[in-house]
This record gives sequence, C-alpha cells and structure tokens, in this order.
Amino acid sequence: MDNQKLIQDCIKNKRGAQQALYKSYANVFFRLAFRYVKHKEDAEDVVLESFMQIFDHMSAFIYHSEAQTEAWMKRIVINQALKKLRKANSFLFTDFDQVEMEDHSAVGIEDYMTANEILDLICTLPPGYRTVFNLFVVEGYSHNEIAGMLNITENTSRSQLFKAKAFLKEKIERRNRNII
Repeated sequence: MDNQKLIQDCIKNKRGAQQALYKSYANVFFRLAFRYVKHKEDAEDVVLESFMQIFDHMSAFIYHSEAQTEAWMKRIVINQALKKLRKANSFLFTDFDQVEMEDHSAVGIEDYMTANEILDLICTLPPGYRTVFNLFVVEGYSHNEIAGMLNITENTSRSQLFKAKAFLKEKIERRNRNII
C-alpha cells in the first residue's frame, strides 16, 4: 500500500491502516524519542502518546509527500518527548548573557566510534544539554526555534549546546586515553 493511500485510510479511522502506519514508524520514532528521554519505558510512552496525537490530528493533515508526512510525525514525537521532559522537570538550564565559546564541532569521532557508542555517549549528557544537542545537531533546529520550543533564551540554547559539546569532547578524550 502506498503511503498516500495509507494516510487516507488512517484519516478514515481504518484500524488496519493505523496498525500498518504504526508498524512502519514505531522503531524509528522509538529511537528518536530515546535520544531525548533516555529511558526505554519513557521512550515507549512517548511513541504511544505520539501515535495517539498523530491519529487524533490526521483528519486535518493534508498529504503532500512521504517526506513531509514523516517530518510532521517526527515533530509530534519530538514535542511529546519535550512534554515528558517538562513534566518530569528534567531541564536544568543555566542562562548566560555572554558566554565565551570555543568550537568543539570538529571532533571526528565517527572514525573510531560506532553509531551505538556515539548514541550511548549522547545519552550520558544531562537532560538540558542532551535536549538542545539533539534539537540543534541532530534535528537541525535553529537556536531561535529551540528557544521557542523550550521557553528559554537563544543564549541559553547556545550555552547548553556549547556545554554539551565540551562535555562530549571531554568524555571522548577520556575514552581515548583509556584505549591508548
């Protein structure tokens, strides 16, 4: 079944189509949610809550392309993950008016770490750092967009990203010292 037909059937509340859509995206959305909430059970909750939102709002959705559909659903998953973090008061943001920031982006870790090792490392970040890192680096949101999503200032978003990169760099350097 093509994606457009699947979406149309989901809009008509056809359970088979909803189940097919869930099966198609559940694993992808679990990994996405897990990058934010860190615990398997919380990620599973986020996925289920997200699909409830997706199915509830699908009647207002207008299909244009598979990529646009996936982006719309991913946005719902991210928002649900952020909602779960807010509920748990997991954000620990420090606001800085002026922060001296070095560039920690050219670490080159993909040459000697697997994707799972990198994900595990990202999961060790404190919730505020991890959330901003995921939104900025992985999802591609701007600091302005992140500030709006998290109800923080752009400077706070920048400082959290800076701290996340510094934290990751230190962990990677410590890991490398132990390997050598």
